[in-house]
Amino acid sequence: ELAAKSLDLVEKNAAGPARVELAVPAPAALYVGAVLMNRDTHERSDVSGRRSPAGVVACDVPAGRWKLMAFYLNPAFRPASQKGGGVDFLDHEAVATYIAMSFQKYYDHLKDYFGTVIKRTFYDEPSMHLVDGRMWTPHFNEEFERKHGYSPMTLYPALWYDIGPETAAARNALFGFRADLYAENYVGQVAAWCADHGIKMAGHQDQEEVPNPVAVTGDLMKVFKHQQVPGVDDIYYPGRTLVGYKVVTSAAYNYDWPECIAETFAAYRVMNPTIALRTIMDQFAIGVNMQMDARRTADPGTDRIVGRLGYLLRGGRHVADVAVLYPIASLQSAYRFAEPVPSSRPGPGGGSTGFAYSVEGGILPADIDYQEIGEMLYRGLRVDYTYLHPEVLTERCSVDGARLVLNNAVNREEFRVLILPGGDTLSADAARTILQFYRAGGTVIGTTRLPSHAAEFKRDGEVRAMVDEVFGVSEDNPMTAEITIVPDDFKSYFTHRNAAGGRGYFLPRPDERTLEAVLRQADPVRDVEVQAPALWPLKRGQAYDGALTYLHKVRDGRDIYYFANSADTPVDVKVVLRGGHDLAIWNPHTGEREAADAVRSGAADQAVTTVRLVLPPVRSEFLIEENGPAPAP
Repeated sequence: ELAAKSLDLVEKNAAGPARVELAVPAPAALYVGAVLMNRDTHERSDVSGRRSPAGVVACDVPAGRWKLMAFYLNPAFRPASQKGGGVDFLDHEAVATYIAMSFQKYYDHLKDYFGTVIKRTFYDEPSMHLVDGRMWTPHFNEEFERKHGYSPMTLYPALWYDIGPETAAARNALFGFRADLYAENYVGQVAAWCADHGIKMAGHQDQEEVPNPVAVTGDLMKVFKHQQVPGVDDIYYPGRTLVGYKVVTSAAYNYDWPECIAETFAAYRVMNPTIALRTIMDQFAIGVNMQMDARRTADPGTDRIVGRLGYLLRGGRHVADVAVLYPIASLQSAYRFAEPVPSSRPGPGGGSTGFAYSVEGGILPADIDYQEIGEMLYRGLRVDYTYLHPEVLTERCSVDGARLVLNNAVNREEFRVLILPGGDTLSADAARTILQFYRAGGTVIGTTRLPSHAAEFKRDGEVRAMVDEVFGVSEDNPMTAEITIVPDDFKSYFTHRNAAGGRGYFLPRPDERTLEAVLRQADPVRDVEVQAPALWPLKRGQAYDGALTYLHKVRDGRDIYYFANSADTPVDVKVVLRGGHDLAIWNPHTGEREAADAVRSGAADQAVTTVRLVLPPVRSEFLIEENGPAPAP
């Protein structure tokens, strides 16, 4: 009774006036409720109470085209090949029982080692796609109504179908609440137990690289809200998880966690010291600062490199000029429990199954571009950024002039640019903060598609008003934005300004040239500028063969810059750092230090420091402020 269950649907179409009867097919099914929906107007009514003792839902329908739907939980275990069974992660009691059966037993026998020898626990690949991608829980409606004050029953058809103008808000209400249950009742409850017993919770979810996490983790950022050590998986080959790294490391920054771990080299098809080192450098440059090696590398010397990297990059605060809003509202709006499309996924669960459909993120609209924008920034233009969760934007951020400030106790970040990636849905509360930032002189960049729906009911107008004022692009009013043509290109973008210096840019077809042109206007003196041509086109998947990337952190008042050349070609470039710095090179491969070739000057009325960066293939180095205290362990 505490095991994972899937939400299933049985339905019948009818032309009224008529009497419609529908029976739940599974004998052991747990009845959730029933909804009658007009297929033309999307009018819906809760008919859950019209179920007979025999299990048949019956009702009279008036004239029109109608659909009667009965929803139920299927408690049957799935075969091991489908990654089925397991605990009901959404239910507080189920997870409490699981903790008592597992974690508590370890503590009962090994309590003397907790917090000393045993410092962390680690989990591997729990997920909500384990039961055909439709994990649900018996107490969902009850808990939802307790929080929101109304029954969600009439929203259930949106899990499968378009229900008209309320579709986006309905899916955000249901999928968003399910993500909350997963993050609170499972991860949050285990993390609280760990904190109470002197250890930290670490581990990683499944399929971090899929563009839409709704079926897998619910919300790949919020799932780490309570987890002391967010984690990410690295499996099969270098480059597979690049887009997933940044979401997870950004979650650590958002929720102010100093550590971020990677389970790495798992099931690598080819392994040698160069591949291991390339992967290590990519991970640490993007914000990972701990490793759990799932496959021993060929060179034990890599352990010392990992130790030095972790020593210098654990904790402190991340520095980046750019924030990219995590588009969870659009992702939730796009997902549905539809009939699965054929899947090319190899191995168990492949083919046209609910499991494969969900594990790959369902059917994704073409305008969801946040991963492409992230890679374009970080690897293509060599501009670091932080994904910002919309709830963190509204709850932890403030506007300070033309700066958007993430007000964490340790990881306090100041952003000069906020990017709103493509998608049709945005939280109205987030829209309000974006508008405040723009009105104060901030820069907002929208890409591919601007939102027109709110994640909340009856607040679409607030989102559309923000889009109109910030970007000067509206469905209802004459366009007030100006068109800018990219020189020597056939592409253009839209620019909008206000009296306070705020700028709104809309890039309908973003690429490295248009994004670079806009960023050059918005942030002329960057925190870190690598004076080298953009890396383009970007290689993805198994074609990836390394890149030049960087990370800037501040620990104990000391600037720490980490540059990693994971490519097979040498690097000899100039790097311009904002501010005046006395720098030394710290070599993580040898442990040696030497003076940096640095020159101070000015640019746009700001002090800058120019450094020559020389890196052989698959090598990295630190540039560290010399006039501060040594970073504490």
